[in-house]
Amino acid sequence: MNSTTCFALVLCVGGVASLAAAEEAFKLKAVTTEEPAAAAESAPAAPASDYVKAVSPRANFAISNKRWHDDPEVFWKGFLTGLRGFEHFYEPLGNPLYFESPFNTSGLRFLYLHHEFANKSQLGGGDLNVVAVQARLAITERLSLIATKDGFSWLDANVLPREEGWNSLAAGAKYAFYVDRDLDLVATGGFRWMTMSGEKKVLQGGVHELSPFISAAKGWDKFHLIGNFTWRAPLDGDDGNSIIQWDLHADYEFFPETLKGFAPFVELHGLHYLDDGTRTPLTVGGADYNNLGSSGVSGSTVIWFGVGARWKLTPHTSIGADYEYPLTNRNADIFGSRVTVDFMLTW
Repeated sequence: MNSTTCFALVLCVGGVASLAAAEEAFKLKAVTTEEPAAAAESAPAAPASDYVKAVSPRANFAISNKRWHDDPEVFWKGFLTGLRGFEHFYEPLGNPLYFESPFNTSGLRFLYLHHEFANKSQLGGGDLNVVAVQARLAITERLSLIATKDGFSWLDANVLPREEGWNSLAAGAKYAFYVDRDLDLVATGGFRWMTMSGEKKVLQGGVHELSPFISAAKGWDKFHLIGNFTWRAPLDGDDGNSIIQWDLHADYEFFPETLKGFAPFVELHGLHYLDDGTRTPLTVGGADYNNLGSSGVSGSTVIWFGVGARWKLTPHTSIGADYEYPLTNRNADIFGSRVTVDFMLTW
């Protein structure tokens, strides 16, 4: 096990151990649903045991602003309900396996991706189709368990046989260590562990990967920013590449009265390969699809942008779609272009 892997393990173990201490160190600020502006100016910070149950008064939805339930307390406060009061934000869509938002919720996210390979890349063109379901479970108001990778892939790269098979699995946890509803600001840290359970015939499996991350969101009225930084550390020596990734999402509600719950967005994603692996003799990496352990990618960077929109139908449902295209040399890696569609169902 190399020094990079050891440091990643220490980082994540330390993060998990500090969750209980962090629970006491930070306090949530609760804002009442009536007269939100006045409450934000006059009300003192609420103790950490208090939590918001109502939908954010700044949130708009196409069909209904009411929840299907009254947030009943199950076991303890915060279980299933998670972190309320940020429903006016719009969840990001691109790079769905690694772009984890800072919001703590329970729910399912159904995903479909159509990924095109560049014709002059080492894979010789072709495409990849993926269907998957992500799951999140709020344990407390700030802590949740996440399952971010699974699903099934259909791979049709021109230099490889046409194949289909199961993807690797990845799961972890995240914790909202800073929450300020008055400032419309939340920050979260967490980690994922990807197993090598996927099938190699669709370029899955092959390496265990640990990926600690930090994400944050800030709102200014109808404008919202969400950012994420991830470090992907292989746990099997040279079987994988060490990778850093970053993501930025910006959305704006242009017509909140006529198109309620609808916001277009732009996103910027990037990753940088820190070293080479020895598992595959490729000069292209796996980008965000998988960690291929390619032998000729050290020092290379892939940057791509996305344009799309999300439509929040109710406090429990939303749909989104975006189109992504590389800003760097599209022939130097597997990223030709991508269309992503999702449906989110939350508690």
